[in-house]
Amino acid sequence: MFSVLMVTRFRFLKILGFGLLSAIATVACQKVPLLAPSGSTITLTSSATALPVNGSAQIIAQLIEPSGTPPHSGTRVSFTTTLGTLEPADVETDIGGRAITTFRSGTANGTATITAISGGVSASGNNALKIAIGTAAVGRVVLAANPTIVPSTGGASTITASVFDINGNALTAAPVSFSTTAGSLDTLVATTDQNGAATTVLRTANQAIVTASVGAQGGSTSGGGSGGGGTTTPTTPAPNTSGQASATITINVAGAPTLLITPPTTAPTAGLPATFTFVVTAAATNGSAIRDLTVNWGDGQTQDLGAVVGTATVSHVYRAPGAYTITGTVTDNSGSTVPVSTSVTVNPTALPITITPPTTPPGAGLPATFTVVVGTLPAGDAVRNVHIDWGDGSGLDLGAISGSTTVSHVYTASGSYSVTATITDTGGNTQTVATSVTVVATASPTIIITPTNVPTVHAATMNVTFQIQVTAPTGVGIQDATIDFGDGTVSDLGGLNGTVTIQHPYTSAGSKDVRVTVKDTLGRTTIGSTSITLP
Repeated sequence: MFSVLMVTRFRFLKILGFGLLSAIATVACQKVPLLAPSGSTITLTSSATALPVNGSAQIIAQLIEPSGTPPHSGTRVSFTTTLGTLEPADVETDIGGRAITTFRSGTANGTATITAISGGVSASGNNALKIAIGTAAVGRVVLAANPTIVPSTGGASTITASVFDINGNALTAAPVSFSTTAGSLDTLVATTDQNGAATTVLRTANQAIVTASVGAQGGSTSGGGSGGGGTTTPTTPAPNTSGQASATITINVAGAPTLLITPPTTAPTAGLPATFTFVVTAAATNGSAIRDLTVNWGDGQTQDLGAVVGTATVSHVYRAPGAYTITGTVTDNSGSTVPVSTSVTVNPTALPITITPPTTPPGAGLPATFTVVVGTLPAGDAVRNVHIDWGDGSGLDLGAISGSTTVSHVYTASGSYSVTATITDTGGNTQTVATSVTVVATASPTIIITPTNVPTVHAATMNVTFQIQVTAPTGVGIQDATIDFGDGTVSDLGGLNGTVTIQHPYTSAGSKDVRVTVKDTLGRTTIGSTSITLP
């Protein structure tokens, strides 16, 4: 019997069965991913075609169905790579049919081949995506040097290799190998910094060609050259696609300047200017301007002559005789330093002078005459002063005399004296000569009193005549003379010279002592006397 209840139960069972089938179908759809239908295409693109080590790039797989429309969102795409990693490796498409993942290059150098697959459709083979990593991404290397010319005695130059990838971007963390044809390099392998630059230092005294290589050797490109003038003009080589690149640069050695030192043709004299000639010539090849010329005169003195170009004439005064080595050091702007030496012999100072004493020993208190003769001085020299030391505590400056000069001096006491003459020239040099003189005592004047007509008979007035003769030594004069007649009467005879006759009247008898007192020009007093007897 078929009832409503049965119908209702039947319908319930039918509905329940349909629901179970639907649920089973839904569960089955969740376990099986959506894949691209047959005939679809996958196109791979990347945000970069070259990466440094430890770099990253976004990878996009674009799915298009045969109808030309994107597949249902959630269609799964699986990515693979031969180098590095993909995070994540399995990606579902968005509403536009794009599956996006991130590629991380890692630390290995090489080329990563990235493929994508969804169902029976893939981007592989010629359709795979290739990304150059590390040195495999190198496109070109550019070399620069500072400086490009080192001194002739050797020097250092900083070599900088700038590494670019195939897209012209700075390539970081790339190892660069350096080599040189001469000298030495501080670093043979350097890693590029965040600017794609790696540096080393070349030390050389010879011309050197430095090569910087990235990746395997091969396919060299030039990073610049250096001509004879020492300037470097970098070139821009074409990008390299082989994962190999290198560049070279030439470091030249500066030509050395020359220096010629010519001493005086005649040996100089101590204390007088000596003239030297310095000829400086800059190098004709790889030369630079002269910066400085310094002279060491060999006597403890140095002189900076500055940037001498061509010929410079310089004077120097050696204070003492002897042999000296002169060293001139010329330096140019490239740092080349060239020392040159020569020698010079300096003669003792020649200041001829003589002093001659009197031929006859002079008397004390009388002028003693000396002759001073100054000879011919060296060329360029002259007398500043001649000083006489008389040896008795006194002296005399004669000034800038020349030739023969007569000079007198009075010694107040007898004895032997050492007399020196010191000549000083305009250069401050001195020469001293000495002689001696013996001074004798000067004789006193002689006084002779001769009375005449002495009376023999007493008288109230008795006249007596006296002849008085005073003789002074040569050079001595009589200042004054007086006569004492012995009777209390004194008469002044004045500056007596030679013989004088004088008469005197006496009024008393007896013995009379007559005295003549003479004062000479030396201030001495001499007395002469005689006596008479009157009746």
